[in-house]
Amino acid sequence: MLALEGALVTIDAAGCQKEIARQVRDRGGDYLLAVKGNQPSLQEAVLGVFDRACEADFAGFEHDGHEQVENGHGRHEERYATVIYDPEGLPPEWPDVSAVVLVGRERSLKGSNTSTAHYYITSLRGTAAELGRLIRRHWSVENELHWVLDMAFGEDSNRTALGDAGANLGLIRRVAASLLQQDPGKGSIKAKRLSAALDESYLLRVLQGFPTN
Repeated sequence: MLALEGALVTIDAAGCQKEIARQVRDRGGDYLLAVKGNQPSLQEAVLGVFDRACEADFAGFEHDGHEQVENGHGRHEERYATVIYDPEGLPPEWPDVSAVVLVGRERSLKGSNTSTAHYYITSLRGTAAELGRLIRRHWSVENELHWVLDMAFGEDSNRTALGDAGANLGLIRRVAASLLQQDPGKGSIKAKRLSAALDESYLLRVLQGFPTN
């Protein structure tokens, strides 16, 4: 039901499903999907692309790379994005895969060092810098949304788990948070939520998604 023409849809590993990718493409959009163990054949194929490229020192592979270093508040972080275009060997049911992406992170904080590697598939033929920025922005939005849901809706302390109740409540919270964030009025999401509970005219304005004149 979404208008996706010209849009990019980013989804974490839980949404890495070939049906979702196909729907996005059918609606005219591009996808950028995280790849993990819930799609074992796809994960193995993506890892294989990078293994073969590394063995050949990327000779014969169209690719791009980008590096970013940040320092602040006692933290040193290095991020590397490597993109291989037109990857071979991926399961054919995944539609219009233009590139596979590897994002590596190395972080030092108070003497503790951590390294992570994350893999993605995308129909968008972007540069490593562009795709790395889009991936980072996705997780920034996720973190911001999680903070809002916890602070304004107490999601982390909610223990509803019977049947689909937890998932349904989570969806309702996200819709409510989105509508409240769109309202141009002043105040926090928590304050706006209280106003919506006490003022039916304000509630109607929020539900409509538009301010009244």
